[in-house]
Amino acid sequence: MGDTYPRFTVAAVQAASVLYDRDKTIDKAIRLIEEAADRGAVIIGFPELFIPGHTNVWYLGKKFNPLPAQGKLFKELVKNGVRVTGPETSRLCLAAKKAHAYVVIGINELDTGFPGTLYVSQLFISETGEIMGVHRKLVPTLDEKLVYSRGDGSYLNVYETTYGKISALNCGEHNHDLYKYALLAMGSQIHVASWPPFPKHIFGQTQRDATDFRVRQFAREGQIFIINSCGIIDEQNIAACCDIQEEKDNLVANSGGGSSIIGPNGEHLAGPLPENEGIITAEISLEDALLGKQAHNVLGHYTRWDVLSLNFNRERLAPFKQTPTQGKDMVELSDTLLELREDVRQIKERLDLIEQKLES
Repeated sequence: MGDTYPRFTVAAVQAASVLYDRDKTIDKAIRLIEEAADRGAVIIGFPELFIPGHTNVWYLGKKFNPLPAQGKLFKELVKNGVRVTGPETSRLCLAAKKAHAYVVIGINELDTGFPGTLYVSQLFISETGEIMGVHRKLVPTLDEKLVYSRGDGSYLNVYETTYGKISALNCGEHNHDLYKYALLAMGSQIHVASWPPFPKHIFGQTQRDATDFRVRQFAREGQIFIINSCGIIDEQNIAACCDIQEEKDNLVANSGGGSSIIGPNGEHLAGPLPENEGIITAEISLEDALLGKQAHNVLGHYTRWDVLSLNFNRERLAPFKQTPTQGKDMVELSDTLLELREDVRQIKERLDLIEQKLES
């Protein structure tokens, strides 16, 4: 009979964070994971920086220059950062395990080695409650540049799941063809696209249309399924971001979304959901991607690696490291030390023999 391709349900969460409260947002995330699982979802995607919320409305919603107040925001983001691993991730892992679902969720990641360093990250959790990995956004966008550090190639990966190979990117990373090409080259079949809220008045409809266009194009190009998860804002977000009534009046609560599930031919299988909170679900099968790959398999028979190829640096960056030359020098010094110690041992033995002869 040949191979079989089971059908399964995936979910895109569209919701507002509890700005900027890590623990309350995790409480909300757990409720949403449970709700998505109750609807049969086995892979669940969340918006960008869902825990404890994105910075874009805080910056762009203000009428006056917010930079003097940025220090306070930064301290709150650090204090509400998510450590991988830590008590916060343990709670999320337990929720994924109880739900028997893979979860990809946007987090404000706090570097455990270098306190005060933050990343725009996506956390991958398995259906057994294990952390599979983290994707750190390679280049922060717009206001993110004022807060977050850059990831590196070691954090750009595709992960094996029971249902297929899964990948993820944040927001503007979907503008980068080489980022997407790298994920396709690693075999991505199901992709989570995480986005911040793009609320009305601050952002025009063109921004939300562009979000939809970019993920649909990626799905079509790679013949993959995309869980497109967008944030929105609510009244609590508006209160947390605004200083004066004029700023509050300019923001539209429950706007800024557009979540959807997209098939390998670029069509919407569910959604988009333009506003309000909700969970979008769709039943998919990897078999549905085969027909498109017959014509355009851009990492298989429909490509020319001999003409164009991707140079992918997977090195993990660090503020200090031992260069290969230094490593070679250390080995040579170690060998020299061993030789000197052996010479000293032989000289000592000869001195002992001479001393014994003199005594006799």
